Amino acid sequence: MANTKSSSLGPGLSTAERVAGFCYLPFYAVLLAVLLPYGAALLGLRLTELQLNLCFFVINVLMVWLIFHNFLLRSLRMTRFWELIQAVILGFALYYAGNYLLNLILHLLRIEVASYNDDTVLALATDNFWIMAFCSVILAPIVEETLVRGLVFGVIRRGSRIAAYVVTILFFAFLHVWQYFLLYDAQSVLLAAIPYLPAGIALGWTYEKANTIWAPICLHMIINALAFGVMQLV
Repeated sequence: MANTKSSSLGPGLSTAERVAGFCYLPFYAVLLAVLLPYGAALLGLRLTELQLNLCFFVINVLMVWLIFHNFLLRSLRMTRFWELIQAVILGFALYYAGNYLLNLILHLLRIEVASYNDDTVLALATDNFWIMAFCSVILAPIVEETLVRGLVFGVIRRGSRIAAYVVTILFFAFLHVWQYFLLYDAQSVLLAAIPYLPAGIALGWTYEKANTIWAPICLHMIINALAFGVMQLV
């Protein structure tokens, strides 16, 4: 990945989309998850963790659609179907190759990594598998890829491709583990972020390869769907 300036991906974001997106990003990343339980309590709503999780993703999807609907529709119109299919297949192969290599390295170094986020999802899925599957397989990829790849990756990549990859790979991992810093020691949480690195690489590469945000969205959906399929078998 050469550290050179490069053209924007797909149709690109308007100034209004970039400004509104970066204003909303902290709410998606941290604030909404923190404020939602308090808001429900103030309204006298006794929501379960599953219901709060569903509310979290529905609110995020609505906000992402409100801010980025033009970008998403422009990207969809510009999408070349076979290029998208090719990028998703190659991105999927890259993801699993990266996972295999990472697991091999961790095994050789005898490093044990906790799966805090997966454990949380599994616990919520026991209450209602299909609601959690809907949130994780459909809603989460749309929100995460639009914000992480469409917004953050796309904007930073205009100045530095390497920086775009580094920032979004780390940010993507952070999104999945930050809340566990409040529950577990920092070292174990940082280690728990490592398994998300191959996905961050593959999703960014898939976005570049297909030149449409819908490619990483589709790949993310497939990865999560397979994870839920395995979960159901277990």
